[in-house]
Amino acid sequence: MTHVWFIGFLSTFAGIGVGGVIAGLINGFKKSIGTIYAVCTGLILGLISFEIAPEAIQLGNWLIFLLGFLAGVFIFKLIHIGVHKNSVITKASHKHHNRRLGLFLALIISIHNLPMGIVLGASEQSQLSIALLQALILHNIPEGMILFTPLFIAGSSIYMLFFLSIFVAVPIALGALIGEMIGMQNNLLWAFLISLTVGTIYMVTIKEILTESIRQSSNIYSLLVTLISFCLMGAYLFYY
Repeated sequence: MTHVWFIGFLSTFAGIGVGGVIAGLINGFKKSIGTIYAVCTGLILGLISFEIAPEAIQLGNWLIFLLGFLAGVFIFKLIHIGVHKNSVITKASHKHHNRRLGLFLALIISIHNLPMGIVLGASEQSQLSIALLQALILHNIPEGMILFTPLFIAGSSIYMLFFLSIFVAVPIALGALIGEMIGMQNNLLWAFLISLTVGTIYMVTIKEILTESIRQSSNIYSLLVTLISFCLMGAYLFYY
């Protein structure tokens, strides 16, 4: 796979951008926001459960996966505490809350994209690279929708979409360049890094996205839509 760093960057940038455009189109339908968040929650949980997590376990083992997952949860907690301890932000208006949520999601997605990019570059000549690239493309669009929906509600401009798309895509390219230089000598290390990304994106999905969906609608409705989306993603990946 030639220039995997560029392919990873382009896939991430395009996917996040498309998700952002969709978020902009649905921005006028405020009553649908809870549904969109629930759908994206199910899609991302399905993706990491049926595609990314099994790849990490196959590359390493259950212990490495658990350690990496917990490390990802810990990283999320640190960032979450750092963002939320600012009393000015936590007591701000609903508009400010949505802007903070969007920027927080951009930061988390960027952090989890770096190790994903490293593994993508390191596994350039293997089947794992193809699987990771497919997973990257599949989850970029719902991530873009999730990322930009609160920003559009907060009144952010199209220029913010463009800038954050680049901001989120650059770590993939940088990680892929690092991975190409390091190579695929240590499968356990790459399994740990993949597991770390699973942990961070899982926490973002449950703590931020599903919580926001429930806040916009209701517990039962959000969980039902999430479950349906989860099953649909699983069926797609199984038959794809």
